[in-house]
Amino acid sequence: MNGLVALAAAVVGLAVGPVLAKASGRIGARTADVGRIVRVTVVTTLIFTALATRLAGDPQTRYALPAFLVLAGAGVVLAVVDLDTSRLPDAITIPAYPVLAGLLVTASVAAGDVSTLVRSGIGAAMCLTLYAGLCLAPGEGLGFGDVKLAGLLGMALGWLSWSSLVTGVVLGFGYGAMMGLVLLATGRATIHSRMPFGPAMLAGAFTGVLVGERLSAAYLAWALP
Repeated sequence: MNGLVALAAAVVGLAVGPVLAKASGRIGARTADVGRIVRVTVVTTLIFTALATRLAGDPQTRYALPAFLVLAGAGVVLAVVDLDTSRLPDAITIPAYPVLAGLLVTASVAAGDVSTLVRSGIGAAMCLTLYAGLCLAPGEGLGFGDVKLAGLLGMALGWLSWSSLVTGVVLGFGYGAMMGLVLLATGRATIHSRMPFGPAMLAGAFTGVLVGERLSAAYLAWALP
């Protein structure tokens, strides 16, 4: 059954990938050519398949798969636009809040565990507060688009577990630092450049969903032998 769900998710990824690539061009990114459409479709298919493989086999998370697929689709568009323009458009982030919240509520009710909603709300609030503070701090390069995306990611990661939430947030900053170093080393940015942080946040969240609990357990086993 899990294999069938993963296969179905892959088919959905193949179908929506070209739509996501073209949608990114309509809200700020450069017009999608054939190469971009192929790349976005491949990435979308891989992400959808990985999420289905991770979530469908667990009775407590399988009902949340639609929520995470929707968030992943929105994330692909946001990443493409951010890489092109260094902005995360409200046209994607704002409508995603009620859609994601509604799907997570449905998943919690279906799984018979509404306590996940409390954790989800706390996760969203924590991420919004953290990123808002960083955005307002002098000298920080984060924008309010990053703050809005942080709330979405915190909502989803918090719904899964505290381990997924913490891992996703920490790795988001780690990926962002590595991305910045690569851009600086290759001369594609300077120390004063505005760098797109959305893709790093999304990559951290994706890692948190897939292996956040395992990474957290491994770290605790190492830190507290």
